[in-house]
Amino acid sequence: MPFQRENRPPARRGRTLAAFSCLLTSCATFRPLPPPTPEVPLADWERAGDGADARDTVRTGEHHASAPALAKSASQREGDGPYAPPATTAPSPIPGNTACLGELRSLDVAFRESAPVVGINTPVVLEGRLDGIRFYAPDHRAFVADCRLVLALRLITPDLRALGVSEVRFSGAYVYKLTHPGRMSMHAYGLAADLHAFKIAGTLLEVKHDFARGAGCRGSLPVLNQIACRIRARGLFKEQLGPDDNAAHFDHFHVGLKPLPGELAPNLPLPVAAKPHHRAARVTAPKRSVQQRSAR
Repeated sequence: MPFQRENRPPARRGRTLAAFSCLLTSCATFRPLPPPTPEVPLADWERAGDGADARDTVRTGEHHASAPALAKSASQREGDGPYAPPATTAPSPIPGNTACLGELRSLDVAFRESAPVVGINTPVVLEGRLDGIRFYAPDHRAFVADCRLVLALRLITPDLRALGVSEVRFSGAYVYKLTHPGRMSMHAYGLAADLHAFKIAGTLLEVKHDFARGAGCRGSLPVLNQIACRIRARGLFKEQLGPDDNAAHFDHFHVGLKPLPGELAPNLPLPVAAKPHHRAARVTAPKRSVQQRSAR
């Protein structure tokens, strides 16, 4: 029987060629990741320690105060009122890896270590209230994050409780995504959280409605402004954005930590940007009467 060429559709032939080319080249090679959100300037410790192991760079008791000491109320600090930010830029006070897990245990945080999560160095799942404060999402998702983020949030809970906060609604902690400019988001590393609302004395206050824009951190302030100012005074978060910063944060406070030197895993896959789903309007021709159809 003479040889007959297989008549496959062009699309199927293209897929076959692409699969064959994967055998000749490394299809497992990922494109280099964009840099972590550089909107906030790097501190000296971040620039100098690039490539170093986080466990060697930030040792418990050597470069940062203990967690109980950091949990001291911001109102007891010296400076320009209770909301004065730190005067100097110091190494990150939030340790990583096993040191972070040990700090969480010392503060009696209810959590469990998680199975590996893409992008997160030390993944944990918050399993209860954080110092008496409930963190919840409208879709009931679990609070999955890097241990460092949970520890940082635990260190600001004394300020939240002092203002009467009993619940915090968040929309996203770990989300493997890019930022709008196409850079890696701190959410992709489990190092950021978006806080939308705070329940105080039985009343739910939302950032988009109850935050006073342009009020600063002096004088008599609405309670949500006090929360933002107290968080800033802590100096724990490298990223802190809200309604005063840009339109993208009109309805929430974004708080994020910068990765420790050597903390990010190499060869992480590039997040796939979500494509908007625009369903084309279906145009339906008007039905014709029997007389119109028979007249053709």
